[in-house]
Amino acid sequence: MTTSFQGAVALVTGGGRGIGKACALRFAELGADVAIVSRTWAELERTRHEIESRTGRRVLAVAGDVSAEASVVELFRVAREQLGPVKFLVNNAATFHVAAVTELGVDAFDEVMAVNARGTFLCARELLRHPVAGGAIVNISSLGGVRRTEKFPGLAAYVASKFAVVGLTEALAVESIKLGVRTNAIAPGAVNTEMLRQVAPHLGTSTQPEDIAKTVTMLCDDDLSRRINGSLLEIYSNE
Repeated sequence: MTTSFQGAVALVTGGGRGIGKACALRFAELGADVAIVSRTWAELERTRHEIESRTGRRVLAVAGDVSAEASVVELFRVAREQLGPVKFLVNNAATFHVAAVTELGVDAFDEVMAVNARGTFLCARELLRHPVAGGAIVNISSLGGVRRTEKFPGLAAYVASKFAVVGLTEALAVESIKLGVRTNAIAPGAVNTEMLRQVAPHLGTSTQPEDIAKTVTMLCDDDLSRRINGSLLEIYSNE
């Protein structure tokens, strides 16, 4: 890796566990200060302590809801105030409801779309209101949001939200590049996380959150990925 991350600030949503935690730790190991946000304070505190003790970098932990506009605006304000302008953003926060379409309520559908799609939009918008040259946004979609991949019953809202993330990424890329910020997405398959165990416990995988984190930071590294913008990188896992 290069010096792209030294002294920079990275913000990771859903940063208390799984892929988000791995991304935050990876950024810190590469020399960035990190802000992590999720709705679960206990997980944030454990992750904050681990990153600080392992890397010595500054870590800001904020309990918040990325689907709420006021919460996102405040999150970025506090991050700028305590750490500095956010250069890198990983939109990783996600939720799901498992239910057949015939049983899926509107409130449940809207909640999934609000966190997974609207949250991605809100956080990207805040970063682009205060852009840092050479910055990057990486949106975490899913193979569930890619055409002609296997879909599982009961995940209509989740799949719809992840397709929305892919489309939003392409739209953001057109505008963000004019501000010196690249926007890309990755679509992981099965990753060894708590969410996988809840959504599809029958799936086995050798892919770890740390594998995804390395891909995320590669896409953020301006020396390695300067010409990559508006792309979707599909990550297929082996059992």
